Amino acid sequence: MTVNPAVSSGPASGSLFQRLEPDLPPRRLGNRQAQGSGQVQAIKNNLEHLLNARRGGSQSCPGLGLPDMNDAGAGQMELRAQICQDIREMIALYEPRVRVLDVRPLASAEQPLGLCFRLHCQIPLVEASDQVEIDLLLHRRQQRIQVL
Repeated sequence: MTVNPAVSSGPASGSLFQRLEPDLPPRRLGNRQAQGSGQVQAIKNNLEHLLNARRGGSQSCPGLGLPDMNDAGAGQMELRAQICQDIREMIALYEPRVRVLDVRPLASAEQPLGLCFRLHCQIPLVEASDQVEIDLLLHRRQQRIQVL
């Protein structure tokens, strides 16, 4: 069996479901920066799926997802701290490619109807690991998290 070295099978090749899609062309290996960029994008896509799941919504994995964030009893600062903790725990459990160093709420002057958070992460790449910042925007009305 010969292996085409131009076809990526490494960590930058996307999620399992993306690699199983028969209509997509095979991913090509690029330089280290392109591989890292592809891996970060695959992680962002997975984070968006994970963080938009609601706890209790999966029978096979009841702990998967974030809890309902419509807690009127908690103050604004308590709510932000709890969301940061929930995000950190969720990523630690369900995204093994990411080591979260810190989750912080951001001032949301541009997004008054949403909460903004910044993840400081360490992501292992092909030959080393890089620290990456990922921004999250929680749309309050839609109860949806957008990974930026």
